[in-house]
Amino acid sequence: MAGRFDDWDKDDKGHLKVWPMQAFTTALFGTEKVGLRIEIGTQAPKPGEPVPALQLVLDPAQVRQLADALAEAEARLANAHFAALGQPGNG
Repeated sequence: MAGRFDDWDKDDKGHLKVWPMQAFTTALFGTEKVGLRIEIGTQAPKPGEPVPALQLVLDPAQVRQLADALAEAEARLANAHFAALGQPGNG
């Protein structure tokens, strides 16, 4: 059985390669598609340089799946935060 992150890019130490999100924008394409642009990077680009970004088009089902996944992630973060507050020496 494959692991959850087996197909993610990793660095030479085996850590997942991830980038901080700088900004995002959305666009509605008619009545059936949504555009999503996610700007990434560890620092702001220099003037005149392009902003690294991923631009996606999503159908309604994918929009719902992404919204559900983000809501679940937010709930897990909240639970982890409150669990940490309950530890001795925290809060």
